[in-house]
Formats: sequence, C-alpha cells, structure tokens
Amino acid sequence: MDVPENKCTKIPSFVKTGTYIKGLKVEEIWTLYGLFPVGISLLVGASDTGKSMALRQLAICVAGRMKFLGREWNGKTGKVIVVITEDDETATSFFLNRQNIDIQAPDEAFDNIRYIFDTENLIEKLTAEMQRDPADIIILDALGDLFNGKDLNANNQVRSFLQQFSNLANRFSCPIVFLHHTSKRSEDLAPSKNNSIGSQGIEAKCRLVMELRLSAQGPDIRHLCIVKGNYISQRDKSAAMDLMMSRNFVFTDTGKRTDFEDLVAKNGKRKAPEYIDDAEHIAFIKATFRNKHDIYTGRDFTALVARHFEVSDKTARMYKAMYLAKGWIKDKSRSKSRSELTINELTGKLQI
Repeated sequence: MDVPENKCTKIPSFVKTGTYIKGLKVEEIWTLYGLFPVGISLLVGASDTGKSMALRQLAICVAGRMKFLGREWNGKTGKVIVVITEDDETATSFFLNRQNIDIQAPDEAFDNIRYIFDTENLIEKLTAEMQRDPADIIILDALGDLFNGKDLNANNQVRSFLQQFSNLANRFSCPIVFLHHTSKRSEDLAPSKNNSIGSQGIEAKCRLVMELRLSAQGPDIRHLCIVKGNYISQRDKSAAMDLMMSRNFVFTDTGKRTDFEDLVAKNGKRKAPEYIDDAEHIAFIKATFRNKHDIYTGRDFTALVARHFEVSDKTARMYKAMYLAKGWIKDKSRSKSRSELTINELTGKLQI
C-alpha cells in the first residue's frame, strides 16, 4: 500500500532548519570583555578571596565603559543589574565608594548600575527590568542564597533552577554570572570546574567557570583560574591570571601567569605522594589490582590515581613513578611508548 505524500510543508515556529541557521552567517561569538558569553557563568572561590569585590569591580567597569582586568569594554548598553543577598545597602555603598577611589568611574556611570535586594519572584523582576532597560550583564551574589530547591546536591533540582536563568540569558542575549563557593576540601586540589559546592549539574549548566584563589606569593595576590570556558584558549585554561589587590579592593592583572600545577604545589603539599602514608598507597594498589593478572596502561593507571587521590594528572604521574621506584608495581612492557603496569608480588605487603 502506497503511503500518501505529506503535503503539509509549513514548518512549526519552534523548528529552525539548517539552511536558516547557516544563513545567519555568524563569524564570531560575542563575549563581554572576551570572557563572559551569553548564558550562565560562575565565579567560585573560598571565603575571603574577594569574589564579591571582583564582581563589584566588573559592574563599575561595565557601567563606566572602562577596562576590566586590562580588557577593553565591548558591551552594548553599558548597564548592569546586580542582585545581592549577602550585603545590604550600607555595605554596598561603602565598598562602591572605596573601590571607585582606584577605578575612577565618573559619577554618572553609577546611574547605569541597578541593584535588587528583594529577591522574591526574582525571575519576573529580572525579566521586567530587561524589558524596560536592557543590560550588558546580570550579576547574582550569591547562588546558594538564591537557590530555591531543597538540595543543592540534587542534580535535577539544580538544573531546573538554573534553566530559568539560562532561558533569561538567551532571551535577552545577556551574560549572567553567579557568585558561588568552593568546598573546603578543594582548597588543596588543583583548580577545577568540579571544586564548587553542590551538584555537578551546576558547572555542567555553565559556559564559563572561574575560580578565584588566595596565593602563597603574598596576601595581596590572587589567582584567577579559568577552569571551563567554551570560547577560551586552552592556554588560558591551564594557567591562572595573577592579580594584585589594592588596599581599596581593586584587582589589576599583573601580566604574570601561574600554572595550575604550581598552585597545587603551593597550596596542597600534602597531596604529593610522599606526604601520604605508605599504608594508604598500598591499600590503593591492592584495591586497584584485584588479582595478579590485572594490567593497566600508564595512562589508565594515572587516571585511577588522579580520581582516587583527587590530584591533577601531572601529580598522579608522580605517584606512579614513586610506586615503580619502590617496587610496588612493575612495568611488564618492553615498549618505551606504552606501559603495562601490574602489581609486584615480591613485596609481602602486596600479596593478593
């Protein structure tokens, strides 16, 4: 039986053809200051790193159409909406005036910053404000206070909460940046998109994730680490921007860069293999090689070490080298390019 031809050629409005998308001829993705794309971004960090200061500085620079961390303003309106949950009007006034001693934005620029302290029905308020007077960016300080779900570790609740902000960002072609906190344990680890408190769905929904860290180089130095960025070079995602914080809480880019690996060395020496008791290493090896015939490539074994001890790939290779040097594992391969690692049962402690 012949199937009749579908003569309905009208395409629903919610469907876009490849021809239409291709015809947009987008040659460059716009990002505010070359950092913040349309969508959700996240600035995370431990307490007292200066996260709120950095975002307040960002707001002043956008409103004044000024450079931010040495990057040229490339916005459209020079206007900002800031949602604040942790400070009141008095504290905000103090820090605005203090930071502007260094920034030197003109008085009229502050008309371009709109603050929202009452966060009830926030999406409706932000939508109304963007319809009334569009902004270059929306800043929300802080995510944990605004989250209206029951469990920040529940992936479905987190994604549902963030989706409404993602829809808002896409509707108005506007970056939205949340301030958020890192977990205590992450302070000894390499900078990572997984260091923030809560569900993995938080970073998964973000197009940019930056981590602000204290520095062992001095109390006025901070490291700004781009740990996820859809439109950021790989080099910028492996080395931190070294920032100097002035006495008025304003950050400047020193031009120096610190590799993420060096941050681990300075802030987390206990993660180096020699700082961990031999018994813990041996327990890991025995759990990994469940029988004497188990074999792992060097790459696979390094990945297992990194996951178990929560260290970077570079540090994990130090663990592997130590295990080989101590004779806890051995390389059965005769190839210089590919390892075949297995447990060394010559050591009584490692007998399976």
